[in-house]
Amino acid sequence: MDSSMARVVHMGKLGGHAALLGGALLELEGRILWSSASGLTEALVRAGIASSSLIIDTRSPAGAGFGGVVGGTVREPAARFRSDARPLAA
Repeated sequence: MDSSMARVVHMGKLGGHAALLGGALLELEGRILWSSASGLTEALVRAGIASSSLIIDTRSPAGAGFGGVVGGTVREPAARFRSDARPLAA
């Protein structure tokens, strides 16, 4: 992916969409989080920034979807243990 192309990310726990450019969150029109992917895409167009058609969904087990947000079940991570068999702190 070209570094001048923004990636759209569905921020699952926050319930909105954000854009990444070069690994950094973009602030567009004074906002970082948008309620819809289409609103974010329109703001990117107004700013003259190309956006990817791939929307990364942080709640999806697969991690990404094409042309929209992928529905998926949020799964709790399996407990991780230290070498002494005690659980790691959450």
